Amino acid sequence: MASKRGPLSKAEVFYVEQHVKMGKDINEIATDLDRPAKSIEKCVAKAQKENQVSQLSAGDQFAKKRGAVVMTQNASTLGDARRKSASVPRNSNCVTKIKKDE
Repeated sequence: MASKRGPLSKAEVFYVEQHVKMGKDINEIATDLDRPAKSIEKCVAKAQKENQVSQLSAGDQFAKKRGAVVMTQNASTLGDARRKSASVPRNSNCVTKIKKDE
């Protein structure tokens, strides 16, 4: 039996993404959907690329209109979360200790 040709439908893309997350092999998914393994690999690569791009940054969350920029609640939250995770000084060689007079 010949494999299906053409682009994957939205349902097939969803099926591929969910089963890859569950750890299913690409060849098994291709067999289930009656598609070539190469098209499944392309779909997985595209999904991974989109996931990398979709990560939020605080700079993307600012409200910009007519030259005015306002920090939104989302931007503030993302900035606070990043600041807490980077609690170690960037350059520990620059830290000095204050001597106490005796």
